[in-house]
Amino acid sequence: MTFVLIILFAFVLPIVVIGTWTSHKKDMAKLNASLNSSEKTNVLNELAAVKSRLEVLEAIVTDKKYQLSQEISDLRSTEKSRIN
Repeated sequence: MTFVLIILFAFVLPIVVIGTWTSHKKDMAKLNASLNSSEKTNVLNELAAVKSRLEVLEAIVTDKKYQLSQEISDLRSTEKSRIN
């Protein structure tokens, strides 16, 4: 039983992983080839816009004023729960 598991992990698993990885690479190459330059530009611009929005959201969430506001809201909701 142990020998079968060793064979499985030593030979079969790497073959499956490599096969999946190469298949993914081929699919990505086909997708990349099917996009023309204007589509690529649009995708890159959209990605840049999403990255900039994400940076803004990260700045808002990590801002101390936002955290303080959240803590105050939590305290208010806890206080209302106790009253009711």
